[in-house]
Amino acid sequence: PNQVPKVVSAGFDLKKAAVAAIPAAAIASPAFALDSVIEALPTNTLALEVQAGAYLAILLGTFLPVLFLINLFVQTESRKAGKAGGQDSD
Repeated sequence: PNQVPKVVSAGFDLKKAAVAAIPAAAIASPAFALDSVIEALPTNTLALEVQAGAYLAILLGTFLPVLFLINLFVQTESRKAGKAGGQDSD
């Protein structure tokens, strides 16, 4: 039961195998043409449209963290200057 079948090389003809594979290739081809798939894809103008909410998400997602980090830096530097007894310290 666990034996590998032996291939007989004398009975194999490459031309007969190629001729026999042609009808099988026609049967195995997809039922729809490639042209119909390409025609169903969106055009370039439709594919490049961006919703207005995307611009808002990018702007807020960029500027809010940057403003937070700038605020954190300014607070930290002012606290360091206050502890050091600089010009603005009480």
